[in-house]
Amino acid sequence: MKKGILCLLVIMGISLIFVAGCTTSTSSGTSGTATAPGNHALSQKETAVLVNGTYAINASIEQIEVDRSQSGDHTVDIYIHAQNVGTSPVQLQWFSSITDADGVTHGGIGLSHGGSGAVSAILRPGDAGTARDYVVIDSDKEYNALAKGATLRVFFTTEPLSPNEAPVGFSTAWTLNPAVFT
Repeated sequence: MKKGILCLLVIMGISLIFVAGCTTSTSSGTSGTATAPGNHALSQKETAVLVNGTYAINASIEQIEVDRSQSGDHTVDIYIHAQNVGTSPVQLQWFSSITDADGVTHGGIGLSHGGSGAVSAILRPGDAGTARDYVVIDSDKEYNALAKGATLRVFFTTEPLSPNEAPVGFSTAWTLNPAVFT
């Protein structure tokens, strides 16, 4: 299990290097470079367009739900909507991380959703689906820091649908509305 997660991390890291220039955003008909390293995060309402030579996926935040418990652990449910706008079937797995304004990150690869991330159904061209991932914030202080500003970063990888396919990694980020955490 640990060897599989380590392999996934290495593959995603290498894939992110190759895909860095292949991520664009769209909003109201405009497009531009978005979430490659060093670029800005999308607003919570924008759609990320994830493209490489084989796959094209539109990803967006469908919903963020927060467990507003009185104290202790807080679960942030993240529903990502993915649509296959390419010509090849694809199945996706993704891991979410949330970074607060102070730079503290929660979740991430191998951590969100109890370590398993979220998995889509097989998406044929034109198909769309929504899956739930979640991140646990384990203190009130860290949860309250999210209301000062937070960024959601999602690391996608394709699940090979045949033995000769290699996984492909994508990454995008959204700036979350602070009102979600108040």
